[in-house]
Amino acid sequence: MESSLSPGEAGNVAPSSDPEALAEEVARLRSRLAMVEAERDEYAAQNAELFVLQQVFTTLNSTLEINDILSTVMRGVSEALHFKRVILFDAIDGGSLIRRLECDSSGTVLHASDPREYRTPSTMDDLVTRSVELAFGSEGDPDRPLEDGHGPYCAVPLIAREVVRGILYADSPPGEEISENQLRMMLDFASQAAVAVENARLHEETRRLLEESQRLALTDSLTGIPNRRALNEMLDRELHTSERYDTPFAFVILDLDDLKKINDTGGHGLGDLALKRFAQVLKKNARKGDIIARYAGDEFVLVMAQSDREHAQQGVQRMLAAMRRSGLSTSIGVSMFPTDGVEGQTLFHAADEALYKAKQRGKNCFVFYERKKSAEGEFTAPSEATT
Repeated sequence: MESSLSPGEAGNVAPSSDPEALAEEVARLRSRLAMVEAERDEYAAQNAELFVLQQVFTTLNSTLEINDILSTVMRGVSEALHFKRVILFDAIDGGSLIRRLECDSSGTVLHASDPREYRTPSTMDDLVTRSVELAFGSEGDPDRPLEDGHGPYCAVPLIAREVVRGILYADSPPGEEISENQLRMMLDFASQAAVAVENARLHEETRRLLEESQRLALTDSLTGIPNRRALNEMLDRELHTSERYDTPFAFVILDLDDLKKINDTGGHGLGDLALKRFAQVLKKNARKGDIIARYAGDEFVLVMAQSDREHAQQGVQRMLAAMRRSGLSTSIGVSMFPTDGVEGQTLFHAADEALYKAKQRGKNCFVFYERKKSAEGEFTAPSEATT
């Protein structure tokens, strides 16, 4: 970078026959040149710091992962301000701090080995309570934040929505003191980090609430198992998978017998308890990979994946026995994919017809749907009850 002198300064340079005056003029010009070069170096350093700051801010806007955000900020502080150690503290309920991440001079970010390693009371408490906007000092200060401090330190809070979310701490600067420019940039880093962390936190909270609302929309509020809507979605996937791999499955409708009588004699509270117990037994005795759901009222559905009729019958017998051991009576109708249908509605109607037969034959039993050919050559659907 070339240095230039103002016209006024250039005009002051005039030939002189006095060697002493000429030497003084040269010394003055050299001093001025040194000042210009020092200013140039300072501006170059600030430009480099601002460039790193800009890169950090760009990165912060491209991610919503909190650890990525914090790691980027810590590496930016280390690279731009040349601190040999940067530590991030989380502020938790009650004003306590957790030592979360640490960054060394190489830019490596690791989880802190001891989350509780900081001094209290110290300047950190003042930052958490917002008694001060920033803190700085030397490792010999009585209110220093860390026992293992490395030279001069500074700490600034991460504030979002008027709440201190954390503290950004740095020590071991390149010089003997921490400059005003370093403090100012630490505040800039902390401010941008707080905004980015808050955005990520809100995004995570929104995602969690969305997932929770979706889960509730697919869950029966009384029994806690999937509802009819969830059943339709899961059954569509099972139909697609079974058709693709040519594997049978059983579609089972289970009805809690005499729910009306339970409600009439013991009240709806007792009826609700019976339904909850029924769902618990169903869930406990279903195989991993099977689908269970409450279809409506006293009707529940069990889809037994990858089951032929023989295995389905064994499974239904186990379920019926489990219900009986729990003091529950259930009527069960079963249809088979693809024998009795290749669509959900067809399978449901077939199993529902078998369930009707089970109730006609005394309840507390199961019936498989089975089409049979009549003497006139037409298909009928007599069912076979099994207790």
